[in-house]
Amino acid sequence: MKAIMRERLAAMAAPRDTDDPELAALRAILRDQALMAHVTANVDQWPPLTDAQRATVAALLGRRRRQTRRSDG
Repeated sequence: MKAIMRERLAAMAAPRDTDDPELAALRAILRDQALMAHVTANVDQWPPLTDAQRATVAALLGRRRRQTRRSDG
């Protein structure tokens, strides 16, 4: 059953030469939702981060945010 659903989703999400902008946007949303569901299902299986890992991720995200702000202004 999952294989059939994946095939249907792939057929719906496949771009065609005759796609109008609204249909193309709807297909992109379907692809994004399917990708997000896949990522979430995998991440939910991971063990919780340690405090040290959380601090590292926060530092990396903070550094990236500061770099982005500097390049905007």
